[in-house]
Amino acid sequence: MKNKNEIKIKYLVLWLADSCNLNCKYCYARPNFTNKSMNFEIAKKAIDSYADKNFTLILAGGEPLLNFPLIEKIYDYIRNIEKYKVKIGLQTNATLIDEVIAKKLSNMDINIGVSFDGDIEINEILRGGTKETLSGIKLLALYKKNINLNTVISNKNIGKLENLIDIAYYLGNINAVGLDLLRISGKCLEKNTDLKVVNNEDIYVNLKKAYERVKLLTKLTGKKIVIREIEEIKIRQCTSCYSENYCYSSLGEAMVVTTNGDTYPCSSFVGNKDYYMGNIDGDINIIKLNSGKYEKCSSCEYEKICKGCCPSRMILNEKYDVEDKDCVLRKAVFRILKEGRI
Repeated sequence: MKNKNEIKIKYLVLWLADSCNLNCKYCYARPNFTNKSMNFEIAKKAIDSYADKNFTLILAGGEPLLNFPLIEKIYDYIRNIEKYKVKIGLQTNATLIDEVIAKKLSNMDINIGVSFDGDIEINEILRGGTKETLSGIKLLALYKKNINLNTVISNKNIGKLENLIDIAYYLGNINAVGLDLLRISGKCLEKNTDLKVVNNEDIYVNLKKAYERVKLLTKLTGKKIVIREIEEIKIRQCTSCYSENYCYSSLGEAMVVTTNGDTYPCSSFVGNKDYYMGNIDGDINIIKLNSGKYEKCSSCEYEKICKGCCPSRMILNEKYDVEDKDCVLRKAVFRILKEGRI
């Protein structure tokens, strides 16, 4: 066990609100919600005690905008202390964004990710609050704040990726669309759920359609919106980027802090006693997740430029005999890019 002074976190996630105003069908967190909110003392202690001087701070939950005053306090604290060099991100469903919040967020140097799961119909089925989400995004656009869209990919919306690209261009203030493959946890474990991980063959077909749509709309509008997973691999191919670890959690340099100060290596494991690292008021036992690489990765032609698989998704999906889809997604991207060069 490392002492407090030896722990240097490069990726710090603060769960500002352990509750949410939506009820997404695949939510991994809701079964463990305490409906509590974080206070500034816990946020400050997490930052001061464990964050490296150069780190990424993610404000999340639950729905972090349920605790917007704390966002303002944390932002002011970080920006007023010269010793910190921080990239700040906010992951939200955007339903609570009114004109006041939109204006304030537009004046913050903060990257905003908004969850949206396909076209309007499927987003309403999977997440709800679609009208309010779109309203929040448009208010951010009004104040010239660009954002990213994040979508959880499942059997229910894989066929809607092309529609999602259309919506992103229509909204006008979208920089990128990110794909987060479904985790078998939380509400996905309920007996009446019909949500499943996506079929292998559907990934390539629909991702290629979405990518072709991006290329067409970029040509027509002059604006480029990137698909995060494709852009990452483009960069890796150009720079020969290689990493033996998928993320900061697999390096033992990530920490998620809940509203009461409990800590975990990844948001996917909040509430899971097997991955509890301790409370910030006591001792912390840093948990380092696996590298994100399978044994079979060493013989793959893309091994040197592929970032591998999400460690938490590997653990959660394998537990329920579900093949992890990261490998399928990466190979689909490599194939699409190769076809584009022929």
